[in-house]
Amino acid sequence: MADTNQISNPTHDVPERYIPKSGDFKFEPMRSLIYVDCACEDYRPKLQRWLYKVHVPDSISQFEPYVTKYAFYPSFPIPPEGDRFGYARMQLTEHHWLVSDLDPRLEIKAIAETFPMDVLVWQGNIPAAALGGGQLESEGDAGNAARQSNNAEGKPFIFAFLPMWWEKDIKGKGRTIEDGANYRFNMTIGFPAGVDKEEGAKWLFEKVIPIFEAAPECTRILCSNVKKEINDCVMDYVLELWFENQSGWYKVMVEDTKALEKPEWAQQDEFPFLKPYHNICSAAVADYTPSNNLANYRGYITMR
Repeated sequence: MADTNQISNPTHDVPERYIPKSGDFKFEPMRSLIYVDCACEDYRPKLQRWLYKVHVPDSISQFEPYVTKYAFYPSFPIPPEGDRFGYARMQLTEHHWLVSDLDPRLEIKAIAETFPMDVLVWQGNIPAAALGGGQLESEGDAGNAARQSNNAEGKPFIFAFLPMWWEKDIKGKGRTIEDGANYRFNMTIGFPAGVDKEEGAKWLFEKVIPIFEAAPECTRILCSNVKKEINDCVMDYVLELWFENQSGWYKVMVEDTKALEKPEWAQQDEFPFLKPYHNICSAAVADYTPSNNLANYRGYITMR
């Protein structure tokens, strides 16, 4: 005879956080940005193959119902002195979410992501000694486990959530695609431990941003707060500074900022004064990408 307790309670022995509750998924539109570095050029073919052959279809299979955009913006070549800005040499990955990807109920996967530890080596998150370590071990979502990696010998995985819409429109409002090509320098910054965000904001908006506003080479400035409550991201802000080209970027970001006084909390001697790949990450990208994956991905179709 059937156990009536089991029938009336289909979630018997399931941990509380996994028990579905009707209608309680919070509608919370937001964007996220992942700054994907390539630790060395020998890794680039391997990382690109994994991203397009394995990771894109894996990801779409998992989150298509609650993601409206999933795009890869390839990084322009690293500019001179770009390392000190924590430049991501592979790509900027963008998601548009309808609900939080960190809801624990989303950890239940019919098919787990293929996420070898080698990927974290290729991206510089863990040391090369981990090569060949096999699939990343995870009790839930392997991708989220990877994104929480923080190895002392590597660079942290920077996964910044921000509002769907920019919060501050500082310069260049009204610019259209007919106004010319854009070298969009996207950077996320987080102030060092012990620096109050209000103090950091005062430095950013009163000392730094005015230099960019005054520079004719800088055509657009946008800024948003990072939604730190989503995943405890170390970053505080995401900014975009647009230029016509790399030369304009160098003139403003390297030469014009030499006039800035080094703050007491500086982690390096020159602007941006923050620790590269830890307290600042960046990438320069175009407006358009052919890798708008939900719309354009058709499989790993190779060159003849």
